[in-house]
Amino acid sequence: MGTKNSSRFTPLIIAISVVAGILIGTFYAKHFAGNRLGIINGSSNKLNALLRVVDDQYVDSVNMTDLVEKAMPQILAELDPHSTYIPAQKLEAVNSELEGSFSGIGIQFTIQEDTIHVNSVIQGGPSEKVGLMAGDRIVMVNDSLFVGKGLTNEKAMRNLKAVSYTHLRAHETGRNLVCRLLLEKKKKK
Repeated sequence: MGTKNSSRFTPLIIAISVVAGILIGTFYAKHFAGNRLGIINGSSNKLNALLRVVDDQYVDSVNMTDLVEKAMPQILAELDPHSTYIPAQKLEAVNSELEGSFSGIGIQFTIQEDTIHVNSVIQGGPSEKVGLMAGDRIVMVNDSLFVGKGLTNEKAMRNLKAVSYTHLRAHETGRNLVCRLLLEKKKKK
């Protein structure tokens, strides 16, 4: 008879225990977790309020998307030199660099003094086949000067990496000095 009564109250005891646990957990979360969550919510509310005021009451019209996109890197720059904001349009390029696959002429490069310097040639790539070596500098691509202040990593990658090539020919004016590249793009079918 004693086991029947205790088995009848088991679900009730479990339910009361769960409710008590939730209440105790909520009490400890509010009182002992610190005010950190409140600070974050309060600060983000200030930021949202500021953006609403600018959007609603600023004299000129403001592109809020651009304003937020420009503010994000500034906010993250306050943290440390390693925290950066990557806009959505650049995320694919960043991810492709991290994947380890390549297309294009098959080199790793840096831009130094407005010139592309070949850091390494990827084994089996088109550049290795034509004799490009680490230390070479690329100054011309398809008979066009490819150096100067306007040369950026994005421009170099777009011209050297983003397209697959059927033929790559390098003309040198001295080993490890200057290379002129002739890139023949694959024809679209």
